[in-house]
Amino acid sequence: MKVPQTKVLLGIQVAILFVGTVFAWSKLIPQLTNFYALYGTFFRVSDCVVPNPFVTACLYGSLAFIVALFWSVRVYVAPSYTSERYLRNFLVFCVAFAGSVVLSEAGEYYHWYSSTVSVTCSPGVSPLATPCFTGLIFFLITCLISVVATGKQRQSDTLPG
Repeated sequence: MKVPQTKVLLGIQVAILFVGTVFAWSKLIPQLTNFYALYGTFFRVSDCVVPNPFVTACLYGSLAFIVALFWSVRVYVAPSYTSERYLRNFLVFCVAFAGSVVLSEAGEYYHWYSSTVSVTCSPGVSPLATPCFTGLIFFLITCLISVVATGKQRQSDTLPG
C-alpha cells in the first residue's frame, strides 16, 4: 500500500517538532532548576546573575513547541486542509517570535541597544549559538514543511472522488 505524500510530510513534521520539543525542554528544565537553586524562588526578575526563565523566551518557546507538537500529531491522525492551515499559521507565528528573539539577542550581543531585563537565556553568547536560534531553525523547517503539506492537502481535498 502506497502512503500518500501528504501523510509522509505530516509524519516528518511531527518528528521534527518532537525533536524540537525535546531540545527546548532539555534547555529549559536545567535553567529552572539552576535559577531556583540559586534564588529559592521564581518571583525574582531583576538583579539576577542567572536570568529568570519565566521572563526569557525559553519558556514560551518550549510551550509553543508542545502546542505545535500536539497539534501536528492531531493533524497527522486526522489530516484536513483547515487544521493544517491553522497549524501552518501558528508555525509562522512561532518563526516570527523566535526570529524576533534572535534579533533581540543580536542587538544585545552586538551592543545595538541595552536593556535592564534580557529576554535571552544565554546572555553574552553569540545569537547563532543560543537555544533560541536552534528553536528558530526547528520552527522554520516545520513551517516550510507545513506550507508544502497545506498545498498538497488542499489539492487532495479539492480533487474529485
